[in-house]
Amino acid sequence: MHILMTGGTGLIGTATRAALHAAGHKLTILTRRTRPATAEATYITSLRECAEPVDVVINLAGAGLADRRWSSAYKRQIVLSRVDLTRELVAWMSELEHPPKRLISASAIGYYGAADEQTFREGAGVGTGFSATLCQSWEEEAGRAAEYGARVSLLRFGVVLAREGGALGKMTQSFRLGVETWLGSGEQWLSWIHLEDAVRVIQHVLALECPEGVYNTVAPEPARHRELAHEVGQQSKTWLKLGVPAFAARLMAGEMAEELLLSGQRVLPSQLLEDGFQFHYPSLKEALTDLMPRNG
Repeated sequence: MHILMTGGTGLIGTATRAALHAAGHKLTILTRRTRPATAEATYITSLRECAEPVDVVINLAGAGLADRRWSSAYKRQIVLSRVDLTRELVAWMSELEHPPKRLISASAIGYYGAADEQTFREGAGVGTGFSATLCQSWEEEAGRAAEYGARVSLLRFGVVLAREGGALGKMTQSFRLGVETWLGSGEQWLSWIHLEDAVRVIQHVLALECPEGVYNTVAPEPARHRELAHEVGQQSKTWLKLGVPAFAARLMAGEMAEELLLSGQRVLPSQLLEDGFQFHYPSLKEALTDLMPRNG
C-alpha cells in the first residue's frame, strides 16, 4: 500500500513511519525541508512531487499546542499547520484522477473544550475556547475529503507520553531534582496515551474495512494530574512535594495555561474498545514503568 504522510518526522509520525515500513508499506513523507530518500521513505516538499497514485493519506502534521505561549502569531502558526495544510491536502486529493481511498487525519481531545466535571465519548459536542474551535475547523477540512470518495477517519489524540520528546519530559523536569510537582489544584484530568499504543491505533484504523468516524485516541484509564505526579514520583524517588499555584502558571503561559495546563478533559476511547482494540498500556502506572527508568 502506498501511503502519503504529513507530520512524518514528528513524535507520532516518526514512530508511525517505522511501524508502517516494517509492515511493508511504501511511504512518501511531505516535509518542509528537503531530505534524501531512505530505506523507509521518500521525502517531498510539495504535493506536486507525488507522482505515483496514493492509496491512503495519513495527516499528522501540526505545530505543537503546548510548545510555547499562545501569542497571536503562534496561534496563527498553529492554524496554518493544521487547518490550512489539511485544506491543501483535500484540494490536492480532489484534483487527482484516482484520489486516495482513505484519509486518516489527526485531531485532538481539545475538541471537547476544558471541562473537568464531564466525561467525553466520541459523540459529545464541540466545546469552547481556542483548542475546540481549532479542532472543529481541522476536522471539518478533513471531512471534505468524503466529497471525493475518501473514507475519513478522525483521531482525537490525547497527551502522548513517550520516552523521548513529547509532553512527559516537559512535565517532569522538576522530578529530576527530586521535587514532585503539579499545576494548580492537581485535580484536573489528563487523558493520555502511550506512544506505542498511539501508533497501534493508527495501524488498527488503517486495517478496518469500515473506518469512517471519530476515534478518541486515549488510554482507557485517564488520570488526574496529582496521580501523574505521584506515579512519576514513585519512579523518580522524589523527596519534596510542591504544587505550582494556578496564578504562577497563568503568568508563565497565559491563555495556554488556562486551556491546557489548569483544566483538562476526562475522555474515554469508546469506539476503540467497541472495536476490541487491546491497549498495551491501559494504566498510567504501566505506561510510566515502561517509559521512565526507576531511580534507586
